Amino acid sequence: MQWHLFRLMLGGVCWWGHTVGHAEQSWVRFSEDGSRVIVEAEGILAFEGVSSAAYEVEGEHRRVGTKGYLTIEPVRHSRGSTPFGSAVISRASYAAEGSPYHYTLTLKRLEDLRAFTLQAVFHNRSDQDAKLRSFDLLDLRKNTGGSFAVAQAAEWLVTPLMQALPAFSLAAANQRLNEAAMFYHASGQGFLIGPVGPAEAYTDILVRDESITAGVQMDNVLVPAGESRRGEEMIFLFEPSGSATDIWTRWVAVTHGARLHKGPVHGWCSWYDRTTKIDQAHVLDVTKTIGDHPQVFGKGVIQIDDGYQKMDGDWSANDKFPQGMASVAKQIRAAGCLPGVWFAPLMIHPDHPWAKANPAAIQTNAQGIASFMNANPFHPAGANWINPDHPRSKEFLYQIIHDARQRGFGYIKIDFNGIGNRFLDPTKTRLQVFRQLYALYRRAAGDEMYILSCLGQPTRGVIGFIDSARVGPDSHPAHFEKCLQSVLRFQIYHNVWWQNDPDVTYLAQSLGSRTLGPTPQGEGMWRTWHNVVGLVGGTAMISEPINKPDARAVWRNYEIMRPASRQPARLLTLGHSADNTIFGFAAERPYGDFAVYNLYNPAEKPQPLTLNFPLAGLPPNTRCAVFDFWENRVVGFGENSYTTDPLPHLSSALLRFTPLTDDRPVLVGSNLHLSMGATEVANLRISSSRVELELTDAGAREGSLTFHSRLPLQAGDFQNCQLVSVKPLPDNLWQIHITDRQWGRPQVVRLKVMR
Repeated sequence: MQWHLFRLMLGGVCWWGHTVGHAEQSWVRFSEDGSRVIVEAEGILAFEGVSSAAYEVEGEHRRVGTKGYLTIEPVRHSRGSTPFGSAVISRASYAAEGSPYHYTLTLKRLEDLRAFTLQAVFHNRSDQDAKLRSFDLLDLRKNTGGSFAVAQAAEWLVTPLMQALPAFSLAAANQRLNEAAMFYHASGQGFLIGPVGPAEAYTDILVRDESITAGVQMDNVLVPAGESRRGEEMIFLFEPSGSATDIWTRWVAVTHGARLHKGPVHGWCSWYDRTTKIDQAHVLDVTKTIGDHPQVFGKGVIQIDDGYQKMDGDWSANDKFPQGMASVAKQIRAAGCLPGVWFAPLMIHPDHPWAKANPAAIQTNAQGIASFMNANPFHPAGANWINPDHPRSKEFLYQIIHDARQRGFGYIKIDFNGIGNRFLDPTKTRLQVFRQLYALYRRAAGDEMYILSCLGQPTRGVIGFIDSARVGPDSHPAHFEKCLQSVLRFQIYHNVWWQNDPDVTYLAQSLGSRTLGPTPQGEGMWRTWHNVVGLVGGTAMISEPINKPDARAVWRNYEIMRPASRQPARLLTLGHSADNTIFGFAAERPYGDFAVYNLYNPAEKPQPLTLNFPLAGLPPNTRCAVFDFWENRVVGFGENSYTTDPLPHLSSALLRFTPLTDDRPVLVGSNLHLSMGATEVANLRISSSRVELELTDAGAREGSLTFHSRLPLQAGDFQNCQLVSVKPLPDNLWQIHITDRQWGRPQVVRLKVMR
């Protein structure tokens, strides 16, 4: 039961009464008879729910809960602590008359937030085992005893937060959603529902007939006679949408032990370059190219993907890597890069000796038939799937990761994470088995190895064990539109649960030397995806034949997004629009604040887009310069809002907005990095007579910085770069052209302010 974890989350508990009276004063409370949870929230006409558990005894399906059952223990109140402050705790227990199967529901109302949590416990006080199917933790449906109503349901947007489904109207809802979702009206009123942990089981949210049920899927876990089993705690947050996602994700990070100290990475991956046709010669040629040009590539990760192994399950080198994987890893390290390798640990070749010797360790379906992945061009023999819960499996899986560590790899990418749903330990939920698997991976890898989990969409199963998670589908050049829908929706998890991995970007819309074809939607779509990968703040990877002449001609397109933005972008319209139209950030710096936003047109026809300055974190009633990255110029000025020219379908305007608050010189733009000053600028000092600009290693070797200054600027001295020119432009603008930036050395540019 691990009740010590529960007590830790509650902190000290002080009981002060056995009556309902205290809770009656609150906006969220038990009803007088204890059968319902009543919520009073602005903009919501009715919000009352019942709670229950579904279980099975000797094949008979049963239920116990708050509605229609005896209150065997009256509602009691106490005070405790949570990751977001103190809470008033109300708890009641229920059962049918004479039944040994009891139900306890705990309501925690946070005192510093408009939020509450619910958690249920099923008690098996009988002399026979039971299977716990699920908790309907809060059921608002009328036919079960609840009530939920809002005015004009068509104006309420339901946004799934842990699966790549489009947002939809509450009036049209007929969907069971994974784990978490937002429910917000166009006015900004609304709420978020999601699990908060500690990790017990996956949750879901049924949205149907303009009503809601928040549930916990307990996967038919065994509850032995005389024991109890708790479900996942879930939060109901009635805060503004941005605050709600921040609170929820950070609460989960606390209870799941998020691991963030490694930070983002950048580099090269072999998959889209060669797929399974990868070989040692090409990897080492790419390694030499990167090692010889640190100013371009920054000596990041070189990750060998699928195609190097002898067979699935035997992750040693095949004939295409004659020197062996340890030798290749050593040569990558010698070039100053971090060697990485891909695994699908749960996937195993049907003829692998271990699979034949351990048939009980292979996943099976309900009929006992071994699971099988059909043959495909990359895995022509197909594959079986390992049951991660089997003792022999644990030994085998541990050794796979340990061997990579022994061979010198410092980065691993774990793919194909399907664990099945039939486990040896009947007391574990799917979430618990998944977390045990990744705990094993981390033990085998050690603390220093960087682990990327290739998930496709978020899961709490890996939090605390990995450094980065894939949050979208494979980024094939023809599928960027689909990719960015997921990547932007899931940006709320970046640097909170892990570092987000959007998958790779490409050096250009089309390259003759690469295996994959062009981006069919055109240059605008390619730029949009490139902007996304550079701005989301996680891994910044490419996957092309960078050693070929046509790739070399566009190396700069890698420089401008390496590493990913120091200030990660967020979807500004999350929860309020089904479209991923505006994403970016507002940056605070000692030398002056600014904002960077990408305005993207998903509509089929050209249309202009407008950024509302106060909503975007810019000061109201303040004139701002608007700098376009790809045009490398100030394209206008705005106050309180700015509207672009009509943007073509799937194209973007990547803009920096800089307040002009006084007569001092102000940096208003940069084309050295896609974040336009947030990543490549370390510091900026401005006096009455000079400007001193310090640069980081980020960004392009050559480019320009644009200042607004009412006084003339002239070139001064410089270090570890070349200041080529200071060019005056209309509207008191000055463009500073620099080149030959030296990677690994402090770069300083000084300008004179003429009076």
